[in-house]
Amino acid sequence: MKPTTEERVIAVISHLAALAFGAGLVIPAVLWSENRHNPALLRGKSAYVRFQTLQALGYQSLGYTVWLLSILLLVVLLYATLFFIALVVPNAAQNQTITMGISVILLVASFGLMGIYLIIPVFGAVLCGMGKDFRYPLMGGRLGRSLGYENSDPNLVPEGGASLDSAAEERFAASMGHFAVIIPFWGLLVPAYLWISQGKNSAYLKFQSAQTTLYQVFVNLLFFGLTFLAIFLGFVSMFLFASFMDLGEWTAVAGMMVMICLLSLVGLVIPLFHILGQWAGLQVLRGRNFRYPLLGRWVAKWIDTRNS
Repeated sequence: MKPTTEERVIAVISHLAALAFGAGLVIPAVLWSENRHNPALLRGKSAYVRFQTLQALGYQSLGYTVWLLSILLLVVLLYATLFFIALVVPNAAQNQTITMGISVILLVASFGLMGIYLIIPVFGAVLCGMGKDFRYPLMGGRLGRSLGYENSDPNLVPEGGASLDSAAEERFAASMGHFAVIIPFWGLLVPAYLWISQGKNSAYLKFQSAQTTLYQVFVNLLFFGLTFLAIFLGFVSMFLFASFMDLGEWTAVAGMMVMICLLSLVGLVIPLFHILGQWAGLQVLRGRNFRYPLLGRWVAKWIDTRNS
């Protein structure tokens, strides 16, 4: 049967949450959780809602990651190109045409990638508003098969929630919580909410969400702490340069260079923790009960102590 108006509205909201660029990540997680263990929300569990909200959660977590990495890769390639041109073309650094061209290409490509990222969930929201069974490219079909959500007619949806693989749902939701580590603060809300809302119903989801919540708290504190420290040391260096070295008008520049170098180090260290979180998400998605080094063991003991 076709989805009800209420089901369509929930699916539309889940997909449009991607327009918030990470800040809306928790919305599909909430809607999936509420429909899964609060049947009163739709007078019964809805496979359509659970599939669409999980899709939206996956797109906003994985899609944001791919978009961000694409932007970083683009910047690296363009600056590598500029460096190569500077080696080949005499006085290329002073050639405004070259530098302007590189800047324009970077700007256009960035907005182009942003447009691609946003147009897909908008298209999905439109189709869901029409009662269609939308699936994201690449991800939607695989997710549907893993959940047991298969239908030959895209205008129809499975009835009830029994057709979905509950373990696969939990595994996918937990893995997206790990992948969300790349989104500062907002990514933390997904595993935190899943921990609070699903902890009583699923020991697996409770453990995975609890450990990634604590891990992301640590990563966020480390990021903001190191950033503040880098800025603080930059201003301290300006004061020291002014007090003990006669740099004249270059005092502020020297302090800024110290600050930029320290911020660059932060930019190199924090992604290492993001990579570990992404690796955890991949392992959970493959069906493994991943544990973070040290933290995972502590969380497991803590949960066992509370349950005993």
